[in-house]
Amino acid sequence: MHCFHRQKTGLIKLNLIIAMLLTLVGTREPGWADAPIDPLGIHQTESEAIAVSQQTQQAEDRWAEEKIALQRRYRSLQSDEERLARQHTALLAQVTALKNRQAEAERTMAETARVQAELQSHLEVLMQRLETHIDRDLPFLPDERQQRMAEIKTVLVQPDTNIAERSRRVMEALKVETEYGQTVEVYQQRIPIGDPDADQRIMADILRVGRLALFWRSPDGKCVGQWDRVANQWTPLPDSHRRTINDAMEMALKRRTIDMVNLPLGRIAQQ
Repeated sequence: MHCFHRQKTGLIKLNLIIAMLLTLVGTREPGWADAPIDPLGIHQTESEAIAVSQQTQQAEDRWAEEKIALQRRYRSLQSDEERLARQHTALLAQVTALKNRQAEAERTMAETARVQAELQSHLEVLMQRLETHIDRDLPFLPDERQQRMAEIKTVLVQPDTNIAERSRRVMEALKVETEYGQTVEVYQQRIPIGDPDADQRIMADILRVGRLALFWRSPDGKCVGQWDRVANQWTPLPDSHRRTINDAMEMALKRRTIDMVNLPLGRIAQQ
């Protein structure tokens, strides 16, 4: 293509020179054949024709280069357009996915709030039932149980405590209360003997047999008694039960071998 361009340029130069010579010849006056030809004039005309041809060639070269640059620029813009179109499609897909995720998150949050509200109400009902049960239960470990209930009530109304922690604390209280019915223990407590309004209290050892019965004995072991469910008070027992209750306490404290004992359970209150 470059050689063809060179040939074309040479033909243009030759045609220009011929045209200028013909013009020069045609403008001569009659009798021009007898007049001598001016070599300098012909040379000047040829030089001008060559200069014009060179300028034309330079203009054509610049245009060819500009055309190539424009073609490259056009192809680059086309490529950019295709790339941007793909990016636009991908971004639209991402926006759609994000909107779907946002909608799902909002639905999940609403559902979570509903479940938390229902669970909160359920926990409050459980605490009310547990509190009622403790009030009707045997009066063992009163300080410990009341403190546990107070702490859980506080947790249930704290705004910075999540529902999982609230549930855990309530379930933990239920578990502890349930385990009381399966264990035996001895602890000390100040209790009123006889008339609860007399304000006469003694420090006694308390034997808890599950949730079945509570027995007490004085520190010297000479006086024993039990919690009377029907009378709802601590009452003394005859001395005939002293050895049995003392043996049961020693077993509970793991100070003697476990054996069968006959404990006076007394009357069962009607719930």
